[in-house]
Amino acid sequence: MQSLALAPDAAPDLKPSTLPLLTPAESLFHSCLESLSCHRCHIQCKPRLANVLQHESIAGFLKLCQRHIDFLICRKEDWQPMLAIEFDEDDGSADRLQRKMRDRLLVNDVLLATGVPLLRIHARELAQMETLIHKLSAAWERRTAGLKQEGH
Repeated sequence: MQSLALAPDAAPDLKPSTLPLLTPAESLFHSCLESLSCHRCHIQCKPRLANVLQHESIAGFLKLCQRHIDFLICRKEDWQPMLAIEFDEDDGSADRLQRKMRDRLLVNDVLLATGVPLLRIHARELAQMETLIHKLSAAWERRTAGLKQEGH
């Protein structure tokens, strides 16, 4: 088996380093989701849309490849996507905010077409647990009803 390690002189300007997958606020929200769900569902962090959606055209696939959602909640028994969550926090970055706004249009359209509800949750909502539970439950119920109509 060949090693995938880069030779020292193969890419002298490439010095990869690791970053945490989640910000501290996202990590707190993930813990909140795990606690609320009591491990009755799968919680995926930052999946690419292309990993969970199919597209018939190459152009559509390429657009999906370049986008992710912050969290995807799936049914435990069959990994069926039930709801998507975009988690917003005030990070003070105008570039990041502008990029998120641009990406939202595509993500909204794609998820709307699939029937997967997309929730936008702000970090400050973590302090409003009843409201958060209501939003998550209502979205799950909408998706469940839609899947029953489709025969899933």
